[in-house]
Amino acid sequence: MGEAFRTGGVKVEVKDLVKIYKYKGGEVQALRGVSASFKPGEITCIMGPSGSGKTTLLNLIGGIDVPTGGSIIVGETRVHELKGPQLDEYRLNYVGFVFQALNLIPTLSALENVMLPMTISRRSKGNLKKTAMDLLELVGIKDKADRKPEELSGGEQQRVAIAIALANDPPVILADEPTAELDSENAKVIVDLLRRLAKEFNKTVIMATHDPRVAVKSDRIIRLEDGRITGEHTPLDLDKAYLGETSTGVPQVTLAQIVKLKLSSIERDMEIIEKQYKEGSISLDEFHQQISRLKKMESALRELLTALGTE
Repeated sequence: MGEAFRTGGVKVEVKDLVKIYKYKGGEVQALRGVSASFKPGEITCIMGPSGSGKTTLLNLIGGIDVPTGGSIIVGETRVHELKGPQLDEYRLNYVGFVFQALNLIPTLSALENVMLPMTISRRSKGNLKKTAMDLLELVGIKDKADRKPEELSGGEQQRVAIAIALANDPPVILADEPTAELDSENAKVIVDLLRRLAKEFNKTVIMATHDPRVAVKSDRIIRLEDGRITGEHTPLDLDKAYLGETSTGVPQVTLAQIVKLKLSSIERDMEIIEKQYKEGSISLDEFHQQISRLKKMESALRELLTALGTE
């Protein structure tokens, strides 16, 4: 993989980050003064309920959206000051995106999907096909390089999406709910792969997730609620953050406890979404889309509990 990866990660720092979305009749403050830093070789999870600002934070770091206030510094690049073509170049060469909506081009093979960003980037050199094949080998589907997305499973499509994110050897990998649609086996493959990118290739990996299967493999967990950071923890601290310390002060967290806690959180999220629909703040399509996503996540978590022998 030496040819594919020459670039290590960089420090990402956001300070006093504010994002306000304005619409007819009002506005929504998605982020309210968020400050955080992310290091190379580290995998960080951004966790929080629906609407807490997780995706907004990733979009701002990735240059997909622009902040209302505050600063974003990636390596030596002051992202909040970039405009137009500068933002385009930043997104293409410095950030790899892994979205829940995979955005694979259905008429192209897996290999062609991975090669596409390399043909656009001016940084890409050498044998692009070989580099793309190396990336497909890294994610474990080199033997399916000629298959189109519809011929791949959901887990395989997500692996292609990760290979695409790595195509231009970006220092920063941003993943938004990368395991939300996957069963436990495929979710483990994706999480282990993202962790390998941080640990073996020194990438800066930042993920927004509801999924405890991801959280327990991270180095840090940042909790977002109502657009504000409410805590920062390690996986072993999750009992302090969510369950409270024991009477002796000794943490006693288990994966099963984390999963059960997340199931309770999903139930609350469903209640919130139902309330939003009844109040008319979200459409019927949005209601069905969000409920469907939460039910799939709930099913995956119950599957994980069963595997742990606790349900």
